[in-house]
Amino acid sequence: MRPESVPSGKRCLVRIQLRPGGEVLSVDIDPNCPYDEAGRRSVKAAVLKAQPLPYAGFEPVFTRTVLLNFQAQDD
Repeated sequence: MRPESVPSGKRCLVRIQLRPGGEVLSVDIDPNCPYDEAGRRSVKAAVLKAQPLPYAGFEPVFTRTVLLNFQAQDD
């Protein structure tokens, strides 16, 4: 759920540290992210809720650090 304080279309860079198997070890929001604190918490909660992230079948390309650009959208 996008907090009302985060305008639709704004992007936020997120660094996710993973363990093999897709378990999320950490979620770091880029300091330049234009989201307010509520938006940042929302992104972090979404990443943690989505774990384990896809791993099976992707082992050959697995990387421990994933950079994602979240873009706020209306539902």
